Amino acid sequence: MTSYRHAPLRAPPFWQQSAQLTAAVKEAKTMVDNCCAPGCTNRRGKNKSTSFYRIPKDVERQAKWISAIKRARSKQNKTERWEPPAVGFRLCSDHFISGRKSENPLSPDFIPSIFNHVPSPEKRKRKMRLDVFNRRQKAKLQRIEQIKLSAIAIPPSQSTDCPQGNGRTPTADQTPIAQHLKDSTNDELGNDVLPVLHDNVLSCSSETCGKRLQSLEQECQALRTENVLLKEKINNTVLNEMSLHSDDKRVNILTGLPTYSILMTVFQFVAPFLKLKSCLTCFQQYMLMLMKLRMNLSFDFLAFYFKIDSTTVSKLFKHCISVMHCRLVPSLVVWPDRESLRQSLPYAFRIGSFEKTVCIIDCFEIFLEKPSRLLASAQCYSSYKSHHTVKYLIAICPQGSICFISSGWGGRTSDKYITEQSNFLSHLLPGDVSIQRCQAELKIPAFTRGKKQLDPVDLENTRCLASLRIHIERVIG
Repeated sequence: MTSYRHAPLRAPPFWQQSAQLTAAVKEAKTMVDNCCAPGCTNRRGKNKSTSFYRIPKDVERQAKWISAIKRARSKQNKTERWEPPAVGFRLCSDHFISGRKSENPLSPDFIPSIFNHVPSPEKRKRKMRLDVFNRRQKAKLQRIEQIKLSAIAIPPSQSTDCPQGNGRTPTADQTPIAQHLKDSTNDELGNDVLPVLHDNVLSCSSETCGKRLQSLEQECQALRTENVLLKEKINNTVLNEMSLHSDDKRVNILTGLPTYSILMTVFQFVAPFLKLKSCLTCFQQYMLMLMKLRMNLSFDFLAFYFKIDSTTVSKLFKHCISVMHCRLVPSLVVWPDRESLRQSLPYAFRIGSFEKTVCIIDCFEIFLEKPSRLLASAQCYSSYKSHHTVKYLIAICPQGSICFISSGWGGRTSDKYITEQSNFLSHLLPGDVSIQRCQAELKIPAFTRGKKQLDPVDLENTRCLASLRIHIERVIG
């Protein structure tokens, strides 16, 4: 039998090893010069302001980076997870919200988040989170500086008349102020109030220490008084229940409601249905909506005043308006029954031919922005106002309360059409002074069209009618 021996395994020649090494180095250099994010064309030297960061070596943070990048292993294996080599891969600064990575684990830029596969609304949310984070960091730094300044303002006593323990003077880190500063910094400023130096903290019987403690107590009492006054001043400037209490004039200016009690009564109706998980309290959402209705303030100004985003202001306003409509209109806009209407009819309606009056009706218009659609723009344009408007039919009782209000119609719609199509006629009964089709009578002012002058009877009736019709103009105003 012939036996064959296998040739021993030999390493490739040195020229092949050098070629493989050269190819690996070229690939690594290529990846260093380019961003490894899918769809990103940034290259080193293309834009000098762009920075390139290595994939972190920390296992947990590296896994989060790889998950955020969402790069496939290859074009053939798009479902397999990409594992970066030890060297040769960089990520550019365009994939971070602020344009650079952060080493703070609480920062949104600790992990890259701006990529082509991320939708635009999500990118805007992430930018808002970074703004919130930066504001909080700035507030923390300001509070640290305040504590440092307070510590400097109260220097430790250096009198040689007061021995401390074994005769050695305490170091800077051993003073109560410095220790409190260190604890406040480590606890992320959980407490902003400096500790009060009592007699049991610095026990000394010398006259110098006694005077020093007395001056510190007086200064602490002055700071407490100033703190109370500042809190009261802040409460007066912030819109809340306490700042508006017993201030009916301010309530009327901001909301249009006459008194604080009426403001809170309406608030009790709508409060359970407002957004609880919001950056504003329910009362602040309620005040935001009333201030917009009363003074027509812009969303940008309200966003600046309440320190929130203008988009959030728009969403809160729309939600509050819907809640007010669903809660208040069914309970406050009520059609009265005939008997109670006749018993409480005002004296001005009892004289003349208005004793059967049920309601006073009129249409009013509200300006709005020009709609983008041509059909809606044509339907909303009012030739009477020479502007795009929305029109409503409103009816009030002779007593002055609103008893009917229609849905909105385009400003081009005629008053007659709205009256016929708004379900107003279904509330009328035979004998009411309103519309003939319902066996009722409609009282309207006389017109001079086709006439040179009104008859004396028509003129007198128009005067009486105008004196009563003015009430609905006041309600609309």
